[in-house]
Parts: sequence; structure tokens; C-alpha cells
Amino acid sequence: MAKKSLPVEKLGTPKAVPVRIINDAPSPASNKSYEDRERKYKAEDALRTIEKAEAHKRDKALMKDVKACAKEKMKAYGKL
Repeated sequence: MAKKSLPVEKLGTPKAVPVRIINDAPSPASNKSYEDRERKYKAEDALRTIEKAEAHKRDKALMKDVKACAKEKMKAYGKL
């Protein structure tokens, strides 16, 4: 038995799809609040970094390993 082909609509040239570009930049009116949020984020991030550094300093075993690692790096830098 011969295979029958299915009816298929022939495509012409594709239609253009409209694209809308959205600007994500803050508007000048909200620029001040954006700067305030950015400064607050940076301050909070710096505080987390300082807290983490203090926790590392209190860990004696870790600091011993850090000093050994620093000595190895100083030797490597000395060879440059």
C-alpha cells in the first residue's frame, strides 16, 4: 500500500515580530534612592567581610595553616 502524504500548509516569508526594548537603567528621579541602596549594600557586605575575617583570626588551627601557606607563597614570589 502506498504511503499518503499529509496535507501541509506551505510557509511563505516569515512575518516580522515586533520587539519592545525596555530600559533597565534607573530613572533620574530614583537615582538618589538607587545610590542609597547601593551604599547600604556595600556597607553590609564590608561588615560581613570584617566579621568573617575576625572569625578566621580566632581560629588558631586555621591561622597556623594560613601562615604556612603565606610562607610558601613568599618563597614562590622570591623566585620571580
